[in-house]
Amino acid sequence: MRKGIYYHFLESKEKELENNRLHSLDFRLNESEVVEQNNCCPQLLHLFPWEIRKVITPHDLEFHEGLELNARQVNEHLLIHWDSEMKQSVVNGEQIPIQMLDWDTKTEYQMLFKKWPNCERYMVHGFPFEELVTGRNLTAGMTIGMYWDIKSKVLRFSILDNS
Repeated sequence: MRKGIYYHFLESKEKELENNRLHSLDFRLNESEVVEQNNCCPQLLHLFPWEIRKVITPHDLEFHEGLELNARQVNEHLLIHWDSEMKQSVVNGEQIPIQMLDWDTKTEYQMLFKKWPNCERYMVHGFPFEELVTGRNLTAGMTIGMYWDIKSKVLRFSILDNS
C-alpha cells in the first residue's frame, strides 16, 4: 500500500449551494485527504467464463485426434482476441501452437489449432490430446467449456457436466 492524495473536486449539492452563497464565484480546490492506495490487481470473478460449450462426441474420441469446434463459436470467442497475423495463419490453413490449460487440474498442454481446408470447421489437436482424454476419463456425452484468457493468452478448459 502506498499513500497518495485524493482531491474532492465535486461537492454535495448542499455544500455547493452554501459555498455559492458565501463566496459567490470563488474557484478553489475544495478539499483533499491522504489515502492509502492498493497496488494489487483486483481478483477476477470467474462467474461463468465458459463461452464455448461442447458436448464431446464419439468422433472426437475415436482416434484421439482432437476437439472439433463450431465455426461460429470460434469466430465469436477466439479469433476476436487474436492478432491479425494469427488469424491470417489460421484462415490460410496453417496450424498455430496454443497453450491449453485444464482449469480443474491446473495442467497445461501445448496444443495446435487449425482450420479444416475448404470448410468452416476448426480443431484443437496435438500429441497431448490423448493424454488429456485418458487422464480426465473423457467420454462421449460429457460437456466441456472453454474460453480464451486474454491476459495469459491461454485456452482454458473445464469439464462442466459428466453425463
